[in-house]
Amino acid sequence: MNPTHLLTFSVVARFKSITKAAQHLNLGQPAVSGQLKLLQTEVGESLYEREGHQIKLTAAGEGLLNYTDNLYHDFNQALDYIQRLKQLSVGHLRIGATMTMTSYFLPHHVVQLQTEHPGVKVYMETGNSEEIVKNMHDYDLGFVEGSVEDQSLPPNHQLTPWKTDEIVVILAENNPLCKKYPETVPLTIFAETQVIWRESGSGVQKEVMKALKKAHIDIATDIVVTGVAGVKESVRAGLGIGFATAMAVASESKGLTSRRIESSQGMLWQLNIIAPKPEIQSRVTRAFLQLCFPK
Repeated sequence: MNPTHLLTFSVVARFKSITKAAQHLNLGQPAVSGQLKLLQTEVGESLYEREGHQIKLTAAGEGLLNYTDNLYHDFNQALDYIQRLKQLSVGHLRIGATMTMTSYFLPHHVVQLQTEHPGVKVYMETGNSEEIVKNMHDYDLGFVEGSVEDQSLPPNHQLTPWKTDEIVVILAENNPLCKKYPETVPLTIFAETQVIWRESGSGVQKEVMKALKKAHIDIATDIVVTGVAGVKESVRAGLGIGFATAMAVASESKGLTSRRIESSQGMLWQLNIIAPKPEIQSRVTRAFLQLCFPK
């Protein structure tokens, strides 16, 4: 038995009209009549009689109608849900983002999305760039830092540059190196004192390591902490120097100061968005990306 025929029968029975049921189901009258005929053939007896422009259920039809209530209810619920999806008054957005992105770059856009579309729920999970890329199958959008190999991306996804940030060295305000380097620091500073390193999957850590390797500077990674907050607290405690994005330092710099690396331009790097290709993006995903890239 075709469940579509049962749904059609249920709608016809409630409207008592094939014409009205066809309009509700967005079908032609011949299609509705054909489905009813096939259902009656399956049942083996008449389910309704015509009374002018309306129909009246037979005893068999009344009995069958009792078993189609859920079909009719679920169909109308689905129609309502689809309509709300189109109006962006329902839905959810799952974001995977680095701690830096979650803390300093995304909150404004999330608030704006939920202000404009109150029915949309946003779920954010934090991790380092490596973790976000690895778990993209769990997210609608990924916000990562630094370079990402194309072959690491899931199928039908693409990497789009979003913002440019800067990696800076973090020092305690009373660190003697502040006087030695009043404006910028050379990469060799990482060899002059103890360094507080980020975890291996951190995009910031990878970028610094890449620059040190290119400059042929070998550094021991004696102290490793997770997250930029751990770096800042360790630097404040006097364990050594650290590094983070300029945005992260600017948001909370009590007892800390920062220096640009190498030149007046600093060590710039890219913040990126991983998103499904446009043809498979949900409406909520498209709406959030439009907030990230305002025209």
